[in-house]
Amino acid sequence: MLIVLIINTIVCVLGALGGVVIASGSVISIADMNVAWAGWLLVGALLIPVMFVVSGVGAWLAHWFGPASLTIGLVALPWVYGLLFVAAMLMTFKAM
Repeated sequence: MLIVLIINTIVCVLGALGGVVIASGSVISIADMNVAWAGWLLVGALLIPVMFVVSGVGAWLAHWFGPASLTIGLVALPWVYGLLFVAAMLMTFKAM
């Protein structure tokens, strides 16, 4: 499990940095949207790097102090969140 956590840490550091770039691009795209849920998409875009940080730190804490299932869930957290965010953006583009 330690190798998974080490790899997750590296991916989360890179993901948090990349998430800032993705979030800034998404904010520009969301600013041009005229849909009622644009504010929620903006919050969702800004939470992308936060999810990577939560995953990186939380997986280590869960590994040492919690059950293995929580550790696995925290490793999967940014990927599930990112998938849901991309789906929401695609549905918004389709609705426009």
